[in-house]
Amino acid sequence: MRFGGGRSARLRRRLAVGTALAALVAVGLAVGVPLLRDRSQHRLERRADREVTATAQRTRAVLLAEPSAREADLRRAAGTVDGVEVLTVAAAAAEVRLVFRVRVAKTAASVFGWQRADADGCFAQVVRRGDSPAPLERLPCPA
Repeated sequence: MRFGGGRSARLRRRLAVGTALAALVAVGLAVGVPLLRDRSQHRLERRADREVTATAQRTRAVLLAEPSAREADLRRAAGTVDGVEVLTVAAAAAEVRLVFRVRVAKTAASVFGWQRADADGCFAQVVRRGDSPAPLERLPCPA
């Protein structure tokens, strides 16, 4: 006489353990995949924001390299930087204030497919004819 039920009892136990493991893996994937996707998207958005700031700094360098400080020259110089749109140019006595928008679109491949992040920021730069450059100012973008 055999104890423990023989081959069919062992098979039932293995099926029960296999089913429990499959259910645990399915629940883990259902919870883990959206969290990983959100983290990947958030990382891409942060990279896009850093790119906006870097583009604004490049634009500032181009603007401060223009010694003439004429409105048309500054508008043209800012327009040479990719992703920059000049919103307003206002001239005062010894300075020109240029407000511009920087737009960046980043895409990245991931295990979840293609992800995209769009970022933009508005900035103001005052270009003076003297030696003291004004700091770059971040502004809220108009709607």
